[in-house]
Amino acid sequence: MPESLRYMLLLGAAVYLLLIFFLLKTGRLSVRFSLVWLASGGVLVVFAACPYIVYVLREYLHMVMPVNVVFTLLFCFVLLVLLSLSAAVSDFAERIKRLAQANAILEKRVRQLEQQLAGAQPADAQPPAAQPAGPKSPAGPRPPQSE
Repeated sequence: MPESLRYMLLLGAAVYLLLIFFLLKTGRLSVRFSLVWLASGGVLVVFAACPYIVYVLREYLHMVMPVNVVFTLLFCFVLLVLLSLSAAVSDFAERIKRLAQANAILEKRVRQLEQQLAGAQPADAQPPAAQPAGPKSPAGPRPPQSE
């Protein structure tokens, strides 16, 4: 590999790592998701600094061309990113479900308290203004009452 190409690859990998660290510092990338990106940056630096590793991997994996090794590793990296994002989406979906259930429980409790308050008011008092109900959520278990 020509030295100029090697230096360009090292420069590109360094810029890539600096961009990841910048995104981490500004809070636009969470540490949880940055680990995969930092690992890929580390691999890029190693491959750029020691291109002989690609040739060793080519022999070990019984591939004809070194570019096939790079393509295979890139494909594995994309699969790893998809897996980590799928895990994150599943986690967020579970959190949203729990929040919706808690919200439904709180809405039900507020309605009960409003009904109790309306029943305790004198007949000449105005009832509180009815507010439009939010989306109907399945009612979960009732929280313990402190009465």
